[in-house]
Amino acid sequence: MTSKGKLSECLHMLGISPNMNTFSYRKLLQKLVYLLQKSGIEFNFSYSWYLHGPYSPDLTRTLYDIVGSGSSPHDELSDLEIASINKLKSLLGKDLYSADRLELLVSIDYLRDRARMIGASGDEVVEALKKVKPYFSEEEIRECWQKSIKLDKILNS
Repeated sequence: MTSKGKLSECLHMLGISPNMNTFSYRKLLQKLVYLLQKSGIEFNFSYSWYLHGPYSPDLTRTLYDIVGSGSSPHDELSDLEIASINKLKSLLGKDLYSADRLELLVSIDYLRDRARMIGASGDEVVEALKKVKPYFSEEEIRECWQKSIKLDKILNS
């Protein structure tokens, strides 16, 4: 199964069509694929911290290839992958279509994972997040923090 075909099918199942025309949409796609990968769907994209949270240059190239090819083939997904996508879709709700909310959710998730590795507290993560993303409110951070915890619980159940 090609990662392009699998990626195309996953996005199709989420009701998202690949489009690289705007920064906001590129950001949305980056964050959705991060969450799909976190959900257990293997793409093998590596992420590092960038201005708007976790970012994968390889994913960007793959998405441009998909868009540039016009119609990308869709690969069949396993029952487990389909279930993971449905869980993710349900958890995200309307946030599925918000590049900014996905940026915050994925940034929190990424930083929480890194904090666990180095023994940092949740409060330290929130303080670091506020410094690099001051445009998000306390309430938005709190809501996405809770959603990140739910994401971990749902994906590990």
